[in-house]
Amino acid sequence: MRLLALVLSLLLQTPEATPSKMLAIRGAKLYPGTGAPVDGAVVLIEKGRIVAAGKDVAIPPAAEIVEGSGKVLIPGLIDAASRLYLPQSGERSAGAAEQRALDALDLFQPDALEAVRQGVTTVYVSPVSLGAINGTGVILHLDARPTILRSEAALKLTLGASGGDSSSALERYQSYVQLKQALDAAKQYLEEGEKYRRDVAAAEQAQKEKQTTDAKAPTKPKTDSKQEALARCLDPKTPLPVRIEAHTADAIRLALRLCEEYKLQATLEYVTEGGEVAAAIAKAKIPVVVGPVFRTGPSSVEYLRHSPSTASVLSRAGAAVAIGSFADERAGASGPGAVRFLAESAAYASHGLTKEQALTMITHQAARVLGIDKTHGSVERDKVADLVLLSGEPFEPETRVERIWVAGVAVPSRGDR
Repeated sequence: MRLLALVLSLLLQTPEATPSKMLAIRGAKLYPGTGAPVDGAVVLIEKGRIVAAGKDVAIPPAAEIVEGSGKVLIPGLIDAASRLYLPQSGERSAGAAEQRALDALDLFQPDALEAVRQGVTTVYVSPVSLGAINGTGVILHLDARPTILRSEAALKLTLGASGGDSSSALERYQSYVQLKQALDAAKQYLEEGEKYRRDVAAAEQAQKEKQTTDAKAPTKPKTDSKQEALARCLDPKTPLPVRIEAHTADAIRLALRLCEEYKLQATLEYVTEGGEVAAAIAKAKIPVVVGPVFRTGPSSVEYLRHSPSTASVLSRAGAAVAIGSFADERAGASGPGAVRFLAESAAYASHGLTKEQALTMITHQAARVLGIDKTHGSVERDKVADLVLLSGEPFEPETRVERIWVAGVAVPSRGDR
């Protein structure tokens, strides 16, 4: 299985040829993802990167020109919590810390092309499970391969999600205790490993100084793959981020407590009742990925107090917010193809927000949450040229996606042959 995963990784990361000729998109209204829109902008693209973007950008004579007058140009959309490429299944089973979403990808699913045609160019694919510790997610750039941006982007933890039709504060607290015990065990595992390394160094130094020749060698602790995965989250220098699924207000508070106690580099997911504890989330400075915004499925205990306004309430409170599709069958959004409705989710969640604020939740802010904002998520110099040309203003019902570029490569539309 590991050999298969390695081969898959190499295939996914094979770069696609990018056009060598410079491309200029001129005249469109540009929403850069990081500020106010710019009318009549020019964006220059070369070798898959943005060379320049702004109002007064000179177009080289040899550049290929795409006319954007009367249209709107935005960054490629980023789904911060998708199930794209994961096999669809009605069963949800407990996961494990050492599992990877990357190893479960089904690259023959037809949903990806349709997602790109709706403007989505990057996705975070999260493990699906009801276990307390569920493995690592993967970040994919949706070029023709696609390309892996991070093979193990974050370890998913679940705090209080129920597999049945009931849930209580006691059950959620027990879930919190279970996660504490797991993290305490990982902390002890780290300490034992560090002690072993100190003992080995001391033994080598003593032998070097000929203080002893018959000292017993230190006993090496047993390697445990689960503890190794959890221990990475506690590394103070280069921690593996965690994503904590929490729905109810009390579960969110427990998640915040967990993050503070163990100094986790965390992101909260779902946050169904996040609006009720918006001030606490903002104060903790922990980003959130809200969703699914659409709630159409049968009754489910996690979504009893679902509100499409959660993202806007959190944003107005000062929290860093991204929106994800999630494709959660418990919310009636079954199937990995739900990612294609990412823009509609942002529009539905944007009550009380400007277009710029709503757009950044699925572009620049989503990139920041995923830790890829240095290269993706906005239309700026030296960033990857993921661009979407719209027929009109973002989130308007009549607006359609007209053209898409992924790393500077034009994506064929349905009418192209």
